[in-house]
Amino acid sequence: MKNYTLHFLILTIITAVIGFSGLEFIGGSVVRFICLISGIGLLISCLDSVLITRKNRKFKKQVAPKKVKSDSGSRNFSNNH
Repeated sequence: MKNYTLHFLILTIITAVIGFSGLEFIGGSVVRFICLISGIGLLISCLDSVLITRKNRKFKKQVAPKKVKSDSGSRNFSNNH
């Protein structure tokens, strides 16, 4: 959803300018409704972006990579017996 943030932003700005400019035309209420829906999509997209990145940061801090010493040549993992 965070990939669509810019699309929702552009759509919200364009529909807000057209719908709330004060001009009366036939599709004015439809454009206002589209502005409302795209604004909600923009809000959800921004929240998704912020919450997912925070969750990933916390998860990366909790799970630290473990250093594993390898025994070079002491184990053979082939299926040949």
